[in-house]
Amino acid sequence: MLFSNMTITRTPNRAESALPDLLRQMVEDLKNPDCYYWLRSNYFDILPPTDRTITQWWQAPLFLDYDALWKPAFEEDALLIDVILRNQLPAVYERIRIQYNQIWSLERFYKSQTTSTEAERVIYHDSDRLRMPPVHNED
Repeated sequence: MLFSNMTITRTPNRAESALPDLLRQMVEDLKNPDCYYWLRSNYFDILPPTDRTITQWWQAPLFLDYDALWKPAFEEDALLIDVILRNQLPAVYERIRIQYNQIWSLERFYKSQTTSTEAERVIYHDSDRLRMPPVHNED
């Protein structure tokens, strides 16, 4: 693995420029059924077509493994993937867009590994990026 021991923490611009490569490595790692990731972002957007009225999900961590991520595409400023967001059968894939500048944590785990240190599992973390959802005044 290219980034097996690499952790990016808060280093202005360096972390941001490394994130697309770390996400590409995540996509490669997920070809291994033993590997899974937790990706945390402030929000992601659900792209059309959708029947949802709310298409921006805040504080929704994504569990990603070999069977949970399809059709990854990398844009200049975002990752696009198909995921299953609804617990229903038959499974329905939805296209989501995650802007790189909204991602604040990326952790890698292995099912066969019973314990791991934070240094082993945290691939990327930038708590300065963590934001809470906007509050809408509904008076």
